[in-house]
Amino acid sequence: MRSIPVSSRSRAAILAFCLSLLLSACAAKGPLVPPDPPEVRDVTDLPQDLFAYLGPDGGRSVFTPDVQAGMLRGFLTGHFAPWERTSPPKDPGDAFWGLNHFAAKTVYGENLLRRSPAWMAEMRRLSRPEDFPNFGRPAVAVVHTSLRVLPTLEPAFLNRHLPGEGFPFDYLQNTAIWAGTPLYLSHLSADGAFALAHCRYASGWVPLADVAFAGPEFRKEFQSTPLVAVTRDRVPLADEHGLFRFEARVGMILPLVRATACGYEVFLPVRDACGEAVTVRGLLPPSAAAPLPLPATAANLARVGGSMLGEPYGWGGMYGHRDCSALLMDLYTPFGLGLPRNSRQQGKAGEYISLEGLSDQDKETAILARGVPFATLLWKPGHIMLYVGELGGRAMILHDVWGLRTEERGREGRHIIGRVAVTTLTPGEELPELKKPEGLLLHTIRGMVLLGSKNP
Repeated sequence: MRSIPVSSRSRAAILAFCLSLLLSACAAKGPLVPPDPPEVRDVTDLPQDLFAYLGPDGGRSVFTPDVQAGMLRGFLTGHFAPWERTSPPKDPGDAFWGLNHFAAKTVYGENLLRRSPAWMAEMRRLSRPEDFPNFGRPAVAVVHTSLRVLPTLEPAFLNRHLPGEGFPFDYLQNTAIWAGTPLYLSHLSADGAFALAHCRYASGWVPLADVAFAGPEFRKEFQSTPLVAVTRDRVPLADEHGLFRFEARVGMILPLVRATACGYEVFLPVRDACGEAVTVRGLLPPSAAAPLPLPATAANLARVGGSMLGEPYGWGGMYGHRDCSALLMDLYTPFGLGLPRNSRQQGKAGEYISLEGLSDQDKETAILARGVPFATLLWKPGHIMLYVGELGGRAMILHDVWGLRTEERGREGRHIIGRVAVTTLTPGEELPELKKPEGLLLHTIRGMVLLGSKNP
C-alpha cells in the first residue's frame, strides 16, 4: 500500500487533536490530585479518648492543694501584670528584632513570590523603632487575635520546597491571644493600625481594632470579681442581646457575675465608639466552664484536654488553632498553672530529669517509672508533649503535632499528622519512609519535666 504524505501542519493538527482527547478524558475523571498520606497507626488504632488512659485512680489530684494554690497566685499576678505596667518590658532590640532578622533572609508572600526590599523597608517605616516607646496604655483583647513580629497581617514564609517550611509556617506569627487577655500597649505603628502589645507570656504587634483601652473602672471590674475558666473548647458566646461575640476557648478566663442554674453569667469585654473597653454580659453553659481554679485531678485534665482532641495544628496559633506549646499552656490555665508560651521554656517549668545518654528503651522505662500521668511534660528541641499514662506497657502522650521526619531516595520530607492526638512515643514507626532513628520522637526526647515540683 502506498503511504500518503502528511504535511507538518497536518501532523501538528493531529497531535493537538489527540492531546485534546487525552485532556478531555482526564478532565472527565477529575483532576490529578495526589491522595492524602495514610494515617499513622497510632492515630487510627489507639483510643483518641483521654479517659481511656486514666486507670482506676482518675479522681486523684496531680498537685497538692498547697502547690495548686501557689500556682494560682503566680498565674493571676502574671495574667494581670500588663495592667500594672508604666513602661514596656522589652528594650528596642528585643521589640524590633524581626526588622533585621527578616531583612537578611529571603522570605515569600501569600502569592509564593519573594518579598521585595521595598516591602521590608515599608515594615521598618511602619515600625518606627527610632521613636520607641511612643505610647503607653493598658488594654484588653476584645476578639481572638494574634501578636505579630511585624505590624502586618501579611505572611512571611521561607522556602516551600524545604521540609517543614512554607505554608503554614508564617514566621511573622508569634502567638494567638484570646479575647479578655490583659495587655499593655507600648508603641503605635506609623499608620496607627497596629500597636506593640505585651501580655503575660508574649509580645508582638496586634491590630488596634482588635483591642480596647482598659481604663481604671474597667480594670477594677475585671480584676475584683471571681473568675471563671473555660473548660470546653469552641463554645459560641453571645451577649445579653443575643449578639455573637466570640467562641469561648480553653485558655480563657473571664470575670464571674453570678452562677445560675443555666450556667455562669460572665463579663465580656467590648470596644465602644471611642476605643474604650466596656463590659456586656454573656452566659457560659455549666458544662463549658468552672470557677478558677478547677481541681487538678487527672479526670478533670482529661475532660478539658479531650475537648481539644482532633483539632488541627496551628503554627503560632494560626487560624485560631494551637501548636504544641499553646495546647499545654491552654490546658493548664483552668487549673491556675501559667505555663510559658514556647516549648523550650515549658521544658524548664518544673523539676527537669535528663534522659540524655539513655537508649530509647531505657528512656521509655524511665518515663513509665517516674512520670506522673497528666503532670509530666516530655521535651525535645522544638516539641513538647504531655505524658498521660500507659497502655499495654507503652507510654502514651497527648500532643499537637505537625509531622514526622521522612526520607525517600535521599530526600527529607514530612509525614503530616497535623492535629491534637494521643500517640505512643514512636508514632509512625511502621512507615517505611520514616527517617530512623531521627524520625522517632522517643529517640530525640531529651528530658522529662515534673510539674508542681517547682513553681514556674
